[in-house]
Amino acid sequence: MKFKFALITSLVLASTAAQADWLKAATDSVKGSVTDSVKQSADSAKDAAYDSAVQSALGLTQGKTSSSYVLEKLGEPVSKTLKQQKEVWSYDLSKLQQTYPALPALLAQYPQAPKAIELSFDKDVVSKINMIKAESK
Repeated sequence: MKFKFALITSLVLASTAAQADWLKAATDSVKGSVTDSVKQSADSAKDAAYDSAVQSALGLTQGKTSSSYVLEKLGEPVSKTLKQQKEVWSYDLSKLQQTYPALPALLAQYPQAPKAIELSFDKDVVSKINMIKAESK
């Protein structure tokens, strides 16, 4: 009887230890996932704020800025292409920094500074503004 009790006790303790290890591993995994998600959300929010500040410094408003205004303020784009039936103009941000003194300080805040800005047009109005990051090596 004592042997059965000792055996059952040791089995219960062993399974409890295994469950504790499993629970710790599961908890660590969830903590890691949550931490990664929160960090990604924070990074995305920072990039969105930086993007908005750059767009504001250049006088660009999605859905409002006309192509004639863009030409007047930013000059001729580096390239004009057609993507998904929309005209897309690309500007090199390093060249725009010469004309817009606030731009270098704004771009310096990015963890990975964008190298260009792409403007998509719907008819004569900027429909989308996309910051193009330098490719990682």
